[in-house]
Amino acid sequence: MKQPQKQSNRHVLSALEKHLNPTYAAVKIIIIYLIMGFSWILLSDWVIDILFVDPQINQLAETVKGIFYVAFTAIIFYYIIHRQMDMYVLTIDDLKKAYVELDEGHKKSLQLEDRLYDLAYYDPLTGLPNRIMLEQTINRYIAEKKENAIIGIVYFDIDEFRNINEVKGHSVGDELIKSIAHDLSSHIEKPNMLARMSGDEFVLAIFDIVQLESFLPSVDQYFKYIRKSYVLQQDDFFITYSGGVALYPDHGSDYVTLMRHADAAMSIAKSKGKDQIVIFDDEMVTVIKQQTELLNQLRQAIQNNEFQLYYQPIIELESGKTIATEALIRWVHPTKGFIPPLEFISLSEKNGFIKDITEWVFKEAADNFNEWGKKRNFKISINLSASMLMNDKFIGNLIRWIDDHHIDCKKFNIEITETAIIGDIQKSVHVLNALRRLGFTIALDDFGTGYSSLTYLQRLPIDTIKIDRSFISNIKEDTEEFFVLKYMIDLAHHLKLNVVAEGIETKEQADMVKKYNVDYAQGYYFCKPMPQTRVIEYLKVTQNLEN
Repeated sequence: MKQPQKQSNRHVLSALEKHLNPTYAAVKIIIIYLIMGFSWILLSDWVIDILFVDPQINQLAETVKGIFYVAFTAIIFYYIIHRQMDMYVLTIDDLKKAYVELDEGHKKSLQLEDRLYDLAYYDPLTGLPNRIMLEQTINRYIAEKKENAIIGIVYFDIDEFRNINEVKGHSVGDELIKSIAHDLSSHIEKPNMLARMSGDEFVLAIFDIVQLESFLPSVDQYFKYIRKSYVLQQDDFFITYSGGVALYPDHGSDYVTLMRHADAAMSIAKSKGKDQIVIFDDEMVTVIKQQTELLNQLRQAIQNNEFQLYYQPIIELESGKTIATEALIRWVHPTKGFIPPLEFISLSEKNGFIKDITEWVFKEAADNFNEWGKKRNFKISINLSASMLMNDKFIGNLIRWIDDHHIDCKKFNIEITETAIIGDIQKSVHVLNALRRLGFTIALDDFGTGYSSLTYLQRLPIDTIKIDRSFISNIKEDTEEFFVLKYMIDLAHHLKLNVVAEGIETKEQADMVKKYNVDYAQGYYFCKPMPQTRVIEYLKVTQNLEN
């Protein structure tokens, strides 16, 4: 269907080329002139000879004929030349327009080329170099490396950034990413480079390191610019970072190896409690392999019935009776044996398994409670992780668990840590109020370990504070720790809160906290965590259960 149109276009172009050819135009005019001239001479002479026999009149007619011929050919030539000139003018105008369009097209192509370059090598959100630009820069530097050259790769991300996205939304999270990128990049000078990898992950590349001893202090200085509070929708968020360091050539001789090792070091920094920078070493590869293996085994732990709940009694100091127990999860691996919670809880939080583990704890505690919970005021405390507390779906999931597992909320106490609530105090208050409306009581665990305990204590809808064991161990009267402890107790009672002292290991500690009106206590001095069967026997002995 398109072939005739192509042929027609070729004919038009061919005709246009002929008209624009000066030789063709000149020959055409001459031929027309010759035809007209010969035709006029022959025809006019023949007509005059017929019409005018008189020689004088004939001569006059020849003169008039000549004058008329000159005038007529002048008009004809004017018409031909004018038409030809119009064609040239139109052609020139068309060429000018085509040139302008071509120039504009060239400019647009350059702009498009620049845009495509930016998209290929720069992050659209922050304007920072992306992973492709970073890789090319590092590879080029390695290829052109000088003798004894050192490159420092710092792979880092924002601690608990997922919580900010969930609480404030992704648009607010993007604004935080842009602010951090601006605050840090404004202090980085070439040839050093800050690149955004993806999400909240960045890489700081330090080139031409002369003295390795000054490298880490310089990295710490960079992080001081961004380790601060950011105001996100009128709420303050104190932002911290976890990072891993890999050095060229000690930790890798190519980009891929350096990045893999820096990322491994960052994972170790996360597992050690975050808010720190860790330098890669060969043992980290082994650790990461072990974590990966543990993660795969964690997926099957619930269905294989490898988890157990242990319970540690909470003692009322005035009466000496057990009024509650704290449920503590234990993982008994079929080949590795007992795996401490510190090894798998943080791993489960990072990989999304904490939801299933939390549901299992609620279900198991509710089932066990029927066997020892006949005493009216007896309760079980369940620890709630920060990631669950900040999850928007937690309350909805909890309501479903209550229905599915027949949980009596009034028989349970929820324990949360201070670090779980200080990230977003407003949302924490909202979630805690929802828990209390369901019938749960709330305890603030590890009280006194954070920097904002006293600031937020009045705002939190809680019933109990649990004083951290760090204030109990080796405490003596007339010491700084003693006065801080006494102040905490008095403040809590002033706010009509119950006080639990954790980590009681000696009679002296038990006597001291009782002397200063601590309500409850738990620790190895009273009883270690025990399986359910031993707890039932313990409660019967202490007459906390009806026979």
